[in-house]
Amino acid sequence: MIEDDPDDVWVMRNLLGDRWDGPYELIQVEMLSAGIQRCRKGGIDVVLLDLALPDSQGLESFLVMQASAGGVPIVVLTAYDDEQTAITAVKAGAEDYLVKGQVDDNVLVRSIRYAIERSRRHRAEQELQANSEEFRIAREIQQKLFPDRAPSVPGFDIAGALHPARATAGDYFDYIPMHDGCVGIVLGDVSSHGMGPALLMAETRACLRALAQTYVDAGEILTRANRTLAADTHDFHFVTLTLARLDPRNASLVYAGAGQRGYLLDPSGEVTILDSSSPPLGIDEEMVVPCAAEIVLEPGQIVAMFSDGVTEAEAADHRRFGAQRALDIIERYRRQPAREIVEILYEAICEFSQGHLQVDDITAVLVKAEPGR
Repeated sequence: MIEDDPDDVWVMRNLLGDRWDGPYELIQVEMLSAGIQRCRKGGIDVVLLDLALPDSQGLESFLVMQASAGGVPIVVLTAYDDEQTAITAVKAGAEDYLVKGQVDDNVLVRSIRYAIERSRRHRAEQELQANSEEFRIAREIQQKLFPDRAPSVPGFDIAGALHPARATAGDYFDYIPMHDGCVGIVLGDVSSHGMGPALLMAETRACLRALAQTYVDAGEILTRANRTLAADTHDFHFVTLTLARLDPRNASLVYAGAGQRGYLLDPSGEVTILDSSSPPLGIDEEMVVPCAAEIVLEPGQIVAMFSDGVTEAEAADHRRFGAQRALDIIERYRRQPAREIVEILYEAICEFSQGHLQVDDITAVLVKAEPGR
C-alpha cells in the first residue's frame, strides 16, 4: 500500500482484517519512490496506490508506478472521485479505481482478488501469445471481422483502417448496412488489451449488426447493445463507441456516442467537436444512450473519428501525438481521397513515434461529403 495518510492506512488494515479469509501481509510505504523500490525486490501480489503522494500527484503517479512495477497489478485507491480520471486510469491498465469513503470490506477484498486473478490470467495470455500458434489463428479470424473495403455511398467518400498493437485488437470499426437504406458507421475501443477485449470486441460487433437489422435509431441500438454488454462484463471492461447513421438520401448524419467523440471539419478549417452523448457501454445496464442532433453534411465537410491510440501515441520524449495534430493532418490533405488521408495519418503517427513501441491499437474512420454531390 502506497499511502501517506495514517488514517487511511488504519481504515484499510481494518477492512482487510474484517474480510480477508487467509494469511496476508500489508506492507505500507508513504512515497511513490519507496513503493517502486519495494516492488523491485519482488514478492508483491498487488499494489494499492494513492494518487496524491508527497513525491507524485495525480494520474502521473499511476503511470510512473505502472512503468516501474514489473507487471504487478495496481488498484488505484484515491480521494479523487472523478469519472474521467477513473476511465483513463483503467484504460491505461489499472485493475480497478476505488474512491476512499466509498469502499467497504467486500468491495476492497473483491477488487484485490480480481486484480490478482486478472494479472495471473494476463501473464498466462502473454506466455501463450509468445509461444502459441493459436494467437496467430485468432488474429487471422479477427481480421476477417473488419471490413476490407468501404461501402459505396453516393455523394460520399468513406475510408477506415485499424493497426493493432498486439496479435489481437480491442479497437473496432465497421460499416453496417441498415434495413432502411442507411449506413451505420462505427468506431469503438474496448478497455485494456489482450484476448479478453478482443472477444468483447467481437461480441460488440455481432450485437450491433444484429440490432441494426431491426432498429434504425442509433441511440436505441446502443442502448440495447449496452444491456447485453453490461450483463457480460464482470471485470470492469467497457467499450467506448460511436455509431453514426448516414442517410445518403438527404446527406444527414445522426450519431450516438458512448464515451467516444468525433470531429466535423468544415472547408473553412473550422472544427466542431461531436461530443459523447453518454458514458461508455458495459458499465451501467440501465443506461440510455441518446442521439445527438441531426447534422446535414454540406459538400466539402469531413467527419473524422479516431481511437485514443491515435491521440496517445508517444514520441521517444513522451510527447503525445494529440487530437489537434491529427486534425491538422486531415485538414492539410482534405483534397486527397479518404483512404489516402487515413494512410497519411498512420504514417505521420509512425514518424512521430520514431520507433517508440506502439502500445495501443490505432484506428481512424473518415467520411467526406464530396463537393460534386
